[in-house]
Amino acid sequence: MTIAVGDTAPAVKLPDAAEGTEYSLTDALASGPAIVGIYKSSCEASKTMFRMLEQVRQTYQDERLTVLGVAQDSPNVTRSFIRRLELSFPILVEGDEYPVSKEYAVEATPTVFLIDQSGNVVWQAMGFQKDAINDLSEKVAELLGEAPKDVFAGIDDVPGWVPG
Repeated sequence: MTIAVGDTAPAVKLPDAAEGTEYSLTDALASGPAIVGIYKSSCEASKTMFRMLEQVRQTYQDERLTVLGVAQDSPNVTRSFIRRLELSFPILVEGDEYPVSKEYAVEATPTVFLIDQSGNVVWQAMGFQKDAINDLSEKVAELLGEAPKDVFAGIDDVPGWVPG
């Protein structure tokens, strides 16, 4: 069963696809909440979700919020995914054994977790639904002590849902 709201988030420590720089969830949580999204580049729902995670990151330009992607793909495929979607947050490569996907018991991609600064999962979603992004925005705002922001401002082509 996928890690659920209220569970402690398993540690994540992986290299990014761009530079090989190692990132850890523990380090990210030292400054504030983190979003961890696990995806497969061939999944249409993953493409839409990660486009919206970029939008969330840009909407809440708060240095306390960290967004980390975790790729179930090779470094080359991951770098191509980053370029195509113009992602500005680190995308980590978990490798052939899928350690993060296994630790988080991911059943399908994309699966996204919002983790509070104490390391607890406070929001989780699988697949892509536009309403879930609104929920994520509200939870992010709450953790940052801000009013919720419209992450869809200026974007007209976001479907209500995308099959995986």
